[in-house]
Amino acid sequence: MKSSQGESRALALFGFPALLAPVLSLLVLPSTTEGEVCKFTSSAVEKDEGQGIKTWVYTEPYRESLFEDGLWEDDAAYKTYTSWLNKTIPRDFHGLDPFDQRACLVHQREIFKNVGYSTYNWDIILNGTVGGLYQMNCIESLLWGVQNKYHPQKVSATEFGAYILVNAQKTTVKVYLQTGPTLGVPGMDWVTTPIKEDIQKGFDVITFLHLHPFDASNTKYQDCAGTCIPSDPDLAAFASDLAQFNAKAAWITNGAVAFRFPLTQLQRFHHDVSDTTRPEIYRGEQSAEQRSPVYTTEM
Repeated sequence: MKSSQGESRALALFGFPALLAPVLSLLVLPSTTEGEVCKFTSSAVEKDEGQGIKTWVYTEPYRESLFEDGLWEDDAAYKTYTSWLNKTIPRDFHGLDPFDQRACLVHQREIFKNVGYSTYNWDIILNGTVGGLYQMNCIESLLWGVQNKYHPQKVSATEFGAYILVNAQKTTVKVYLQTGPTLGVPGMDWVTTPIKEDIQKGFDVITFLHLHPFDASNTKYQDCAGTCIPSDPDLAAFASDLAQFNAKAAWITNGAVAFRFPLTQLQRFHHDVSDTTRPEIYRGEQSAEQRSPVYTTEM
């Protein structure tokens, strides 16, 4: 799927609301645009941080295809993963279609609602009050592929985090990627100095992207996740990115779909600073005493 041509399409993908074109009815298939190939053309500077964590810095020539929705690195590893996902999630989670993001959001919303959590943040995504749902784009696909190579998503649910920058002339894209073996992205303090130096050189922090994977192991509580809704810790991190780097947007992908919203809309989410306990996946951790009051909106 494409927005308008040229600059408008690229800017839309950077999270500017006037140019967003959300995918409201998702048919999640990779693009077959003739002549377009989803790949990095430059090698990353890679560093092993230990304990399964790696950092990667890409400096890539800018091209619009990196931000094209539906243009994926549709390689053998991805085909193997999607085949597994299409079999496992419907079988173990009451027929849920993992490639229907709205269905996944509604499924998870009901789980959290039934144990006393607010559904407000699910509601404002589902009713279009904030951001939009899109097919995963090329750069999201490539970074998912790096995570999956070192931490296969079939084996366990793990996450990556990445800051994506573009310079004012739109000639260069920089990516600061961190992959790892945990559900959640450990602190990325290592990016602070180089990103601030890049900003001084005329780069904008377009977004912080991270992965919300499916967790097929959580059959007890029936929350397979794979939902692109920010958790309470995510919202706190996005506020920090806005304050520290003047980041333009936040993107969350599940490996097929992305939720993207401009950080000018951050305050539309309910985020009580006295309650940062809502997790990304429900596993029965929270007691009734720890739960926040329930706020709901009409669907």
